Amino acid sequence: MDRIRSVDTFRVLAILAVIALHTASYGGPDGPGVTQNTATLLNQLERFAVPVFFMFSGFFWARKCSGPRDHLARSLQVARRVLLIYVVWALVYLAVAGVEAQWADGPTGPMRQLLHARQAGHLGFAHVFLRGGTIHLWFLPALACALVISGGLMAFNLWRTLVLLAVVLFAVGLAGGAYANTPVGFHTPYNLRDGPFFSLIFFVTGAWLARRKLPASPRLGLVLALAGMALQVLELNWLHGRWGAHLIQDYVASTWLYGLGMGMLALSDAAPLRLPALASIGPLVLGIYASHYLFVVLLSPLEGVWRAYAWSTASWDVLYVLLVFACAFGLTWLLARYGPTRRFVM
Repeated sequence: MDRIRSVDTFRVLAILAVIALHTASYGGPDGPGVTQNTATLLNQLERFAVPVFFMFSGFFWARKCSGPRDHLARSLQVARRVLLIYVVWALVYLAVAGVEAQWADGPTGPMRQLLHARQAGHLGFAHVFLRGGTIHLWFLPALACALVISGGLMAFNLWRTLVLLAVVLFAVGLAGGAYANTPVGFHTPYNLRDGPFFSLIFFVTGAWLARRKLPASPRLGLVLALAGMALQVLELNWLHGRWGAHLIQDYVASTWLYGLGMGMLALSDAAPLRLPALASIGPLVLGIYASHYLFVVLLSPLEGVWRAYAWSTASWDVLYVLLVFACAFGLTWLLARYGPTRRFVM
């Protein structure tokens, strides 16, 4: 199957947005979430990234499946591959944390860190199997959940049931997340970002776009993306002003529309979106995603050096994102060159 070059372009834009979410403070104490300022708006703008990753996965999964039995077989095959990548990188981050603890606290450092994690409840099912101990690996088991659920239901040709389940899980995720303080919401110690609550709706949306078998309209995609982004800002401000919700949320209801519009833009393969320099990196984005947080931590001390020379915080935010991306790209490119490690980054 030929690659859609605009999708590869958007993959790179999305991973840059993810790195920005994990690095940029956009102004220190007045950063995102304090008020509806530029920092908060930029944070909300970057929220298209993970939805389109799920959407691309659903789109190409649906295009490759040829029948009911193939849906389940292919889902299990891809889910196994995704979970293998998850386990490998979770172990990598665990090993790095152990080395850091030993460096800081001596030989007993790793055991003390493990005891602290147990006391904090970080060794439960959700952290070990759905989160991986970092703030970003949750994406992989969430994708595996969407694959298994979709494959299982489509094995019996239950498309409408799959769509209904995706909508219900999305509603539950919102009620336990951004809408927790509202009369329809609830509070839970479990982060509903993990698992299928949000991944399934975007995965199924991507599959729906593939089932339509119609060329995606870049104009319609742009309109939906702009409308979704505007509604997302309005929705967050309403939740914040009326119910005291934080202005930074992983998902709100209109994030679906925002993600749909950006996904349609990417899938349109419009000529202006086929940027060769970015599209050539697209196949490596999975590895960049998995590895980038190593460099988020490793490069963070450079912020103090940067500020010591009185350079602006905004310039550091941009540089930090680019440095993390460059380092993660370099590591991924190196690992992709060798057969034994290629499976962990592509």
